[in-house]
Amino acid sequence: MWTSIANLKENLNKITLDVHGDDDEELEIYGSENGRHSTFSDRRNSHTFAPSKPVSFSPLASGIDSPFNSEIGRYRAEIKKLQESEAEIKALSVNYAALLKEKEEQIFRLNQENGSLKQNLNATNAGPSAARSEISKVSNNGINALKGKGDQSANRQHKSTSLVKNCYAGNQMSNGLSFKHDGKEKYRTFSSYKFRSLQICWKKKLSLEAIQASHESQIKQFKMELEKEHDKLVNVQIRLQEEHKRNESFQEELKLLKSDKDKHLGVLLSNIFNLFNWQRSAELSKIRNESNKKTIEINCLQKELNRREDESSDDTMENMKRLVATLEKETLILMLILARLNLFPFQ
Repeated sequence: MWTSIANLKENLNKITLDVHGDDDEELEIYGSENGRHSTFSDRRNSHTFAPSKPVSFSPLASGIDSPFNSEIGRYRAEIKKLQESEAEIKALSVNYAALLKEKEEQIFRLNQENGSLKQNLNATNAGPSAARSEISKVSNNGINALKGKGDQSANRQHKSTSLVKNCYAGNQMSNGLSFKHDGKEKYRTFSSYKFRSLQICWKKKLSLEAIQASHESQIKQFKMELEKEHDKLVNVQIRLQEEHKRNESFQEELKLLKSDKDKHLGVLLSNIFNLFNWQRSAELSKIRNESNKKTIEINCLQKELNRREDESSDDTMENMKRLVATLEKETLILMLILARLNLFPFQ
């Protein structure tokens, strides 16, 4: 697009330079011809005419050209400003895209961390339940073992004699009490371990929930920032589209102005060509009239020479011959000028 504008500008400059160059060449040719004609006509005392002055058309051309140049310059300045603003908007869009990508990567990392934390929380929640089940199993096994041992000792005591029963009754009671006491101690240790493990798991759960809540709040904040950046990017894209539309409208107006300028230049050139053709035809008619007058004078002098040939002396004949030769020379020069004008017409 800008290359086409630059090409149009160069073509307009070339056209104006060619027009002014052709004007200067035609004026030089016309001035030289007028100078020659004036030198030839000054040698005669009668039938002289003043050389025509060259006409300058530069003010007209400059008057037509100046408003278009000012309009084109103003549109070029506006287009330059639009290009600068478009470059700034493109840079901002690139920065926003990079920031958006960075935020998306950060949210992805936070989601991964959140998933790992959830897995750890589930594992820690599953650990205490397994420990509780194991502790309950061990305690039940200990109680069942104590009950089985008590039953076996009672059966053995019933099989012995009554005397042995009376002797070892106190010992059996003391042994049963000691076994029950050991089972209670083991149960207390298991329950204390269970309580401590539950406390540790609860603390870990609370810390993990706090970390998860902080991560969720950060994710929400990042989402809000991303939405804001997305809205900004949408606004920037809308502005960029508007700038493109304005630029296209300015380009169309510039094309219309250049087409109008070309039309005015064509009209101006046609007027200049018509004026030079009219001046050329006027000059040719004047030269033809002058040549006809010279021819008539030569014929009159020739007749006068023939009439006085017998009457005049030799000196008079020589003067008349010199006059006739001078007139013939001037007539020949006029004929050469006329032939040159006919051979080299105005281009």
